[in-house]
Amino acid sequence: MTQIPEAKKSLRLAFFVLLGVVFWLTGVLFVRMGGEALFVNDSPWLLFLFALAIPISWIFVKVSAILGKVSGAELLSALAIETATATLIDGNVLTWFSSIYSHDQDKLLLIAAWLLWGVGMGLAIGYWESLRGNYSAVEPL
Repeated sequence: MTQIPEAKKSLRLAFFVLLGVVFWLTGVLFVRMGGEALFVNDSPWLLFLFALAIPISWIFVKVSAILGKVSGAELLSALAIETATATLIDGNVLTWFSSIYSHDQDKLLLIAAWLLWGVGMGLAIGYWESLRGNYSAVEPL
């Protein structure tokens, strides 16, 4: 394993934090642009929404691997940074700025559950991809 200079490590960390923010914003936009109408108790669309989180998470993992030029354990580390970033933002927004997602407490609960499901799926898919994929054909940043 080659040593990465400290400046590049900081740049890579900032890049993956930024990706975490971008992925969080994508989730917010999804909820704001129609998703809120689907997050209704006893809705048959809930199963669809939770299932939809799987390919969305897979796409985010692929984007992270390709843009970050990482694979294996580095991919999993990158996803952990992105997931921590997005989850910390979600926790703060759901606590202090929940109207960004919804004004209805029942919908907020479903939205939070969906976000957590997506985070879990992203990490599980990332783990699986880190074991099988090699996306670092190009030199790391």
